Amino acid sequence: MRLTLPIAAGLIFVLAGLLFDSSYHRSTPDAVYVQGTVVGFERPHPRQVYPIFEFTDEDGHPHHVVNSSQQAITRFSTGDAVSIAYSRLDPQRARIDTLWFNHRWVMAGFFVALTLVVGALTRGDSESNRAKSEPGTY
Repeated sequence: MRLTLPIAAGLIFVLAGLLFDSSYHRSTPDAVYVQGTVVGFERPHPRQVYPIFEFTDEDGHPHHVVNSSQQAITRFSTGDAVSIAYSRLDPQRARIDTLWFNHRWVMAGFFVALTLVVGALTRGDSESNRAKSEPGTY
């Protein structure tokens, strides 16, 4: 019965992943991948840092874009070369393509597996403790 909680948590991670992936695909439909360069940072508040990058699309047009998500997991410096994903329909909605986005399903699978393993280990420990507390067991 204790395995129900980790399974529920795993399902929540999968659902969140599906919603996140859907949002990801809507932000850059039919993404094209090119190299770009970080040219600065926008700081609307002291703790918020959005990388600004430049890239040239496949048609040779230059673009100057503020990344739509904060610099949280990956830290960039001015002058860093970065992989850019953009949609031909709207290149101004381009984003820096980080490890999280490239391998998002692997990362989500890791979180689900970790949740299930921790749940199974917790269940095993509780059954072991219960067996030790029953009379007539050693």
